[in-house]
Amino acid sequence: MKKHAMLQNAETSMTDPVSICSFDYEAIEKPTRALMHQASRFWYFKKGHGKISIDEAEYELKPNTLVAVTPWKISDVVEVDDTLQLIVLVYDYQYINSTLQGLNVLEVDCAELLAKLEVSPVCYLDSIQAERMDMLMDDLKQELGVESTLRSPVHKPLGFLYVTNKLIELMVLYNRYVMAGMGDPGEDTSNQKSIMSYIYAHSSEKLTLSKLADVFYMSESTISKEIKDTTGAGFNKLLTSIRIEKATDYLLYTDMNLNEIAHSIGFVDASHLSKHFVTKTGMTPLTYRKTYAKVKRQYALTSKEAAYAIVDYLHKNYTNEYLDGEEVAGTYGLSVSEMNRSLLYYCEKNFDTLLNYIRTNKACELLTSTDLSILTVAVEVGYRNLKTFNLNFYKFLQMTPSEFRDRVTFQRRDGKEEHIRSKRKQ
Repeated sequence: MKKHAMLQNAETSMTDPVSICSFDYEAIEKPTRALMHQASRFWYFKKGHGKISIDEAEYELKPNTLVAVTPWKISDVVEVDDTLQLIVLVYDYQYINSTLQGLNVLEVDCAELLAKLEVSPVCYLDSIQAERMDMLMDDLKQELGVESTLRSPVHKPLGFLYVTNKLIELMVLYNRYVMAGMGDPGEDTSNQKSIMSYIYAHSSEKLTLSKLADVFYMSESTISKEIKDTTGAGFNKLLTSIRIEKATDYLLYTDMNLNEIAHSIGFVDASHLSKHFVTKTGMTPLTYRKTYAKVKRQYALTSKEAAYAIVDYLHKNYTNEYLDGEEVAGTYGLSVSEMNRSLLYYCEKNFDTLLNYIRTNKACELLTSTDLSILTVAVEVGYRNLKTFNLNFYKFLQMTPSEFRDRVTFQRRDGKEEHIRSKRKQ
């Protein structure tokens, strides 16, 4: 029988909320509970012997074993023959991914560095490789401090850049060691990973068990059981956790209001978002933004921040009919392809789709709260002609603006509803 996996939090550090990486020591004396990881990590086992399961594939643990865990993988130390002593690095996967995507390297696609972590989660180091890894780990320890001391590290000049460089160096070494054939364990093809990855990638959509069943050619009950067996939580609870994780980025990197954020990540409205956010984090979204947003922005603009800055920009300027992707990308120091890669990764939509999505949402507000003509609504939200407006509106809502206005009611502050069409006839 499968163990339930406990969903581990997404923070890289409990003492420093803006850290992209933390360093710590750990000892494992007995088998652990299965964990599903939201934050990526490296485990560098220095002493002891045992076995670890990663997405149900089992690997030996021995001195100088380096384990890479990427988001939504499930790990479980299933056997401990001799106490395992290890170094734990927890890092911001999305930040590193966006940094790698922004690098122009002719020799190799930088995304391969992360891909190797996915397919080869365990690497066994020889003595020379281990010596170099020890030095790298010591550099990170000196920079980051030790997490379990519960003291925030002293921020050093250019520390953010230094740690980023060291993490990329670590990934390059990992890639080289695996390619050298030092115990490459092979590829991971577990169905659970595919399901979890799909949920994460499509969490802003109206995702249902029925849709997952269609995608994976499985019954709803089977999908539900897979999720329950894997996480110990139901589908809805897992989906909510993922959406709240994404909400924190919108709160930190944009000035979007709560309704706009809610619509962007899949919640019905601001109230729905706030309710789940408080349950998950213990504070309101606005309190979270006030507490952490200014701290996050002390660093130079990253690809991650640029993606959310562009989202913010589009929400403020969607009415401009001349908005151009190339011009917007240039404003943030990105090429169009870099901008779209970042937007797709963090927001699940490229520039054009995101712009039309925002315009359509704003059009819905006008159609249900005013008696403006449909042509006027189209112009108000940034479209040059009615045909383009109708095509994009139908793409997102599967109905025309006229049909939407006839079917949808407007709820007043007193809770009463009225059809806008009948309102216009009065």
